[in-house]
Amino acid sequence: MEALNPILTGYAVAALSIYAIWFYFISRRLTGPKVLPIVGSLPYLIANRNRVHDWIADNLRATGGTYQTSTMVIPFVAKTQGFYTVTCHPKNVEHILKTRFDNYPKGPMWRAAFHDLLGQGIFNSDGDTWLMQRKTAALEFTTRTLRQAMARWVNGAIKNRLWLILDRAVKDNKPVDLQDLFLRLTFDNICGLTFGKDPETLSPDLPVNPFSVAFDTATEATLKRLLYTGFLWRIQKAMGIGSEDKLKKSLEIVETYMNDAIDARKNSPSDDLLSRFMKKRDVNGNVLATDVLQRIALNFVLAGRDTSSVALSWFFWLVMNNSEVEKKIVEELSTVLKETRGSDQGKWTETPLEFDEADRLVYLKAALAETLRLYPSVPQVKIQLFNF
Repeated sequence: MEALNPILTGYAVAALSIYAIWFYFISRRLTGPKVLPIVGSLPYLIANRNRVHDWIADNLRATGGTYQTSTMVIPFVAKTQGFYTVTCHPKNVEHILKTRFDNYPKGPMWRAAFHDLLGQGIFNSDGDTWLMQRKTAALEFTTRTLRQAMARWVNGAIKNRLWLILDRAVKDNKPVDLQDLFLRLTFDNICGLTFGKDPETLSPDLPVNPFSVAFDTATEATLKRLLYTGFLWRIQKAMGIGSEDKLKKSLEIVETYMNDAIDARKNSPSDDLLSRFMKKRDVNGNVLATDVLQRIALNFVLAGRDTSSVALSWFFWLVMNNSEVEKKIVEELSTVLKETRGSDQGKWTETPLEFDEADRLVYLKAALAETLRLYPSVPQVKIQLFNF
């Protein structure tokens, strides 16, 4: 045994020396935030988890728009799981999301992290599965169907709910949480579009909706998986602790709600998105299973709710802080409404804007586009290179 100690010590020293040399050369290639042995930049990512988008933007600004980093600096493992290239350069983004979109799938790490919540929905699938959902959704979101949906869901929610809540707040001289109102508005609308069921979260008393709360909790818990390496959240999941325990309990509520919606559509088909998918078959020609339909619907709820409400929240925040922009928007609205509804301003607010009226608001659309440029609703996308 005593003879083995020097040998083991020698092996340990040799291994550490080899790792130190390897780490030296690897760290010199990484142009992003400082990396530490084994854990890479993970400690800095965790330290900035509450401002992760600003932290990434700071790193991009310091590196000219593209950098590489690693959250698992371990030989052999790092190449497949720990290395990341982060970019915001327009040419790179165009290449990834348009020119060679087929060469940049979600990748196994992304799909594993989102599988429990999104399954094989459009946000978490590639290839034929993604294409089938994309084509089906495209039929639902044509100009004609969107106009019908607007008349059925959106306009009514704005006129009969949102306006009443805002009017009451003005009369009572009380502040309102606009982001919460927009979340409720877009949630009710996308639920109506997706499975023809209005949860009515944007009611005057602003009720707590179990499905909405559970969906929020499940989404937040799922996003936390991206902050850590796979084995960390898998350990939490196996032990049923932390955010993984919250995810499991929230998904039970979400699935119960979705099952009720699917059962209702089986008994009474409609023209909503869920009904369209219930008529579809998978790549093998089989009818889509209930759990697949659940996840497909949840993907569209996630897409239609948070993206729109976040954009609206930032838009109104920016407008409130830029009086000149606000003035120009009001002037443009007044000009268009005077031409379409006459000089009586009382008629201007009888109903929400029609499609043709909104289409004439050039400055307003530019302000919305600038809002999305400054504060994108989906500020980052994680993909994996398929072929070099």
